[in-house]
Order: sequence, then C-alpha cells, then structure tokens
Amino acid sequence: MRVAVCGAAGRMGREVCRALSAESDMELVCAVDPAAAGKPLRELVPEAPGGLLVQESISVLPDTGAEALVDFTMAEAARQNIPRALEMGVHVVAGTTGLRSGDLEAFAELADKRGVACLIAPNFALGAVLMMRFAAIAARFLPDCEIIELHHPLKLDAPSGTASLTAEMIASARGEADDGSKGGKAPPSRGEDRGGVRVHSVRLPGLVAHQEVIFGGVGQTLTIRHDSLDRTSFMPGVIFALREAPRHPGLTVGLEKWMGL
Repeated sequence: MRVAVCGAAGRMGREVCRALSAESDMELVCAVDPAAAGKPLRELVPEAPGGLLVQESISVLPDTGAEALVDFTMAEAARQNIPRALEMGVHVVAGTTGLRSGDLEAFAELADKRGVACLIAPNFALGAVLMMRFAAIAARFLPDCEIIELHHPLKLDAPSGTASLTAEMIASARGEADDGSKGGKAPPSRGEDRGGVRVHSVRLPGLVAHQEVIFGGVGQTLTIRHDSLDRTSFMPGVIFALREAPRHPGLTVGLEKWMGL
C-alpha cells in the first residue's frame, strides 16, 4: 500500500513515517507538513526513503499514487486535509482529536460517495482499545466509576479523546445517554462530568499517555489501566488500520470496530 502522512514533522508523524518504512507491504510516498516544507524527510526521519521532500499541502497526492493518508495534525488542518483526501478517493486513517460532529457527518458523506474508508480513532494503542472495551464490560456490573487520564504537558485537549470515548462507552453500557449533563457542574477538583462519569486530567513532564478507570462496588474496587510508555506503542494500531482500510468503506469512529470488539 502506498501511504502519505500529514503532520510528518510532528512527534506522532515522525513515528508513523518510521513505522511505515519498516513494513515490507507499505510504501511511504508522501510526507506533508507546512512547518517543514522543502526539507528532505531524512533530516527528520533517518529511516525514511531517500529522495522524499516534505510537502506543504496534500495537493500533490494524485502525483504520488497514494492509496491511503495518515493524519496526525490539529483539528483545523484535519478539517481541510481529510475531505480533500476522501474526495481524491484516498483512504484516511486519522488520530487527530478535536473534530466535531459536523466534521464527521461531512467525512461520512464523502467516504460513502467515493467508496473509501475514513477511520477516526482517539487512540491507536491496541492495549488502550482493549482497556476501553474491558471498562465497558465492567460498567455493566460495577456502574460507579471514575476515569483518570495522564498525558504529557504539550497535549492540547483535556480530557483526552480516549477518556471521552471511554466515558461514552461506559454510559452506553449502563444504558445512559452521554449528554454530559448528569450531576451538573462539578468543581475542578472533582473532574469534568462526561455522561455521569467523572474524568480527571493530569498533565506532567515525563508522561506519554496513560489512563485508568477505577470502579467501586460493595467492599471492592476494580482498576483497569493502560500505559503507553513510548509513542511506538501506537504504531501497530496504525499499521493494522491501514491494512484493514480497504475492507471498511465509509466512516468509522474508533479502532475497536475494525478489531471486532
């Protein structure tokens, strides 16, 4: 599969480029990042194929023969990149957070129109996806729980997309609507209310991406925790998603659906 990467100069983008370069059935054919446009990609990712220059925009995609686009950028950029790629008939695998429901509706329409896949996933670590699924199962039997998510201080969103999706899955398992209104306005020390689930965000140096869901019951507690100790933890999920993309035309939110969970 011929793959392009948006946000190639960022922390996640560079890891994606490195991971693609190590796969025999993947070919990195385009790297896009306005912040590094014109630079040889190998200056950023020594393992990348020689001769690739970082491009300013995805307008060059048709010339590269890219079949799929991986997007790890910011919401503002993704709102431009993803529709353009879908319109070109290119599969999209995106880990960009902060997208709104209106964005997803537009993506779904374009993906259906062109018969390509568009995956929007808040977390590509396979262990994190399993953590969310296990939490949804536990919520059926131990409905009282809180989420603590811990990330590096440069992470823009709080709570994280993973924590928000976990809260949605828990609320669904409990048969509750996730309207974010249950319990009213909470003091900051009690975290943010997401569909009746308290979510606490921690931002500190030394952290990468961590989350624990703590359930409480009569005389017992259950803690389900996942730790990403390095950004390489997300790469098996990205590669898995790229290989699965041709089998899943249309919009999909959450990697767990392609994992059969």
